Amino acid sequence: MGAAMIFQCSSCHKTSFEIKCPWCSSAPAQEAGQQASVAQQVPLDPSFYPEFQYQTKGFLKDLLGKKKEQAQLNELLRGVLRKYSELKKPYFANFFHTLRLNGQGAHEASTPGPRPNGSYSNRELFREVLIRKGFTELEELPHLLDKLLLTTGFNAAYFGFSNEISRHIKGSLTDILKSWIAEAGTSFREDLSLFFYFLWSSDIRHPELPYVAEAASTYGTPLLPWSTLQTWLRTCEQIHFDILVDRLATKLEHFDPSRFVTMYHVDAMNGYEFEKFLAEIFQTAGYDVEGTKLSGDQGADLFVSRFGKKIVIQAKNYSGSVGNAAVQEAISAKSFYGCDEAMVVTNSYFTRSAMELATAAAVRLIGRHDLQLYLDDYNQRIIEQFRLGEGDPADPDPTAFTSGLGQVSSLI
Repeated sequence: MGAAMIFQCSSCHKTSFEIKCPWCSSAPAQEAGQQASVAQQVPLDPSFYPEFQYQTKGFLKDLLGKKKEQAQLNELLRGVLRKYSELKKPYFANFFHTLRLNGQGAHEASTPGPRPNGSYSNRELFREVLIRKGFTELEELPHLLDKLLLTTGFNAAYFGFSNEISRHIKGSLTDILKSWIAEAGTSFREDLSLFFYFLWSSDIRHPELPYVAEAASTYGTPLLPWSTLQTWLRTCEQIHFDILVDRLATKLEHFDPSRFVTMYHVDAMNGYEFEKFLAEIFQTAGYDVEGTKLSGDQGADLFVSRFGKKIVIQAKNYSGSVGNAAVQEAISAKSFYGCDEAMVVTNSYFTRSAMELATAAAVRLIGRHDLQLYLDDYNQRIIEQFRLGEGDPADPDPTAFTSGLGQVSSLI
């Protein structure tokens, strides 16, 4: 089976079987004009770049005086494809994976070789590596290097894509799409053509896909008509929509709201439960946690440490405001235990004088508002775990505070 055209647009990154990106072409006039100046269709097979299609497109065939030059150019381009095939692995593939293509530098020279006081980009050095390996065509056609690297990148992406898609090949075409979309989400909007190309190239046939046989031998002939792609895009949107609805219905039907931790749960904790609750917050954030005795603790309820920094924490589960005394206890505990920092955490609020003292003494205060942020983050985590099938929804534990990583790290 020969190769068929498949492209990825360098602007919108969507794949298609069309020589001109159908998505960018259908954009509003002003936007399309801006995209046209920079976008190009990157083929999976480099032979489908326009430069390599002179002969089949009939360029210059009526210019009798140019036939010799055209034949020479065709031979040169055939040499480019042959050399690319020979050097794709390891040179092109390894260059792409290790250094990538980051746009042409302002000081790059179009002519290969050293220059006075030259500062050379990785691309220039790579071009010289290829020339010394016999890819002399790049001396005459240096602009093709970027295009060949773009194709290399598209090939690398397709290799990963095909490995993923192969896990979903089962049953009918609709079943395959459902399995793929359930895992990959909305990526079908960019990669549906690539999905169909994989099925075709793997000789997996479904009667719903009217592949065009001439696409493997005729430049400019799409493997599937654009109208067919649009129809299947609408089908995929319906599949995605149904998946989202089904997931929400499952969540609403089976989720146990008693698993949510609210500030009312926190308010109902006694002092020991509140300390345990805070210990789980810090453990989740990656801290080593050490408790203290319930009495005679010199103003310390918890010690947490990480990367050699030790923090002493005063935990105050109050119904009223937390005043200077709690801050003073934290200051004393910091000094007594030789800690690097001191913190007071409460489910309530701090008095103005407590905040002023804490600012002067560099004691960190975590009040009800910050604690609520932790709870919001935790409850969202509960939903995510349920969606992913983690944990046991039938085993609620409002004190098992196992999230808040981002919130805790930003405030500690």
